[in-house]
Amino acid sequence: MYGTRLFDQPEHAAVRERLGAFLARPGPLAVEIGFDHGMCILDRARRFPETRQLGVELREQRVIAAAENAPDNCLLLRMDARTLFTVLLPAASVQWLYLLFPTPPSSPKRVLLSAGFAAAVERALVPGGVLWFATDVPELDAAARTLFPWPEAPPPPLGVELSRRERVCRRDGLPVYRLCVARP
Repeated sequence: MYGTRLFDQPEHAAVRERLGAFLARPGPLAVEIGFDHGMCILDRARRFPETRQLGVELREQRVIAAAENAPDNCLLLRMDARTLFTVLLPAASVQWLYLLFPTPPSSPKRVLLSAGFAAAVERALVPGGVLWFATDVPELDAAARTLFPWPEAPPPPLGVELSRRERVCRRDGLPVYRLCVARP
């Protein structure tokens, strides 16, 4: 799942082919990393049918459950975002990136917000493409602001559904830190 050559292996070639066919379709591309139960991405897919919605999540059962309700313009895959952005996405192919409440890393191997990942995101976003980031962890907010020191941008297309974590934050009165920036 984490290797950059994984999708060259025969048993994973079908995923790469599905992704390639999805990316070849017309329309702007939005990517959500770690979609959890899929509430936000599925809501956006229904509200904005002209936009291709690509979601990646590490937990297989979440992908299976959410994919059952995905409309035609939404592709949900079990995949590491680092592999998606460094190996599988073409340059300047993503209009909007949603990174909502990433899990704080439990080990260095699981760190998503890194200089290498930021470079891969910059490569994949179209010029003017928008990164929409939200967290309730001050350290992750600080890391995102350091890694993406881009100009502020208006929010990308949003649905009305909130992520599970955002609902918890609202319920418990926890602060939510947001960053919305555009690739120069």
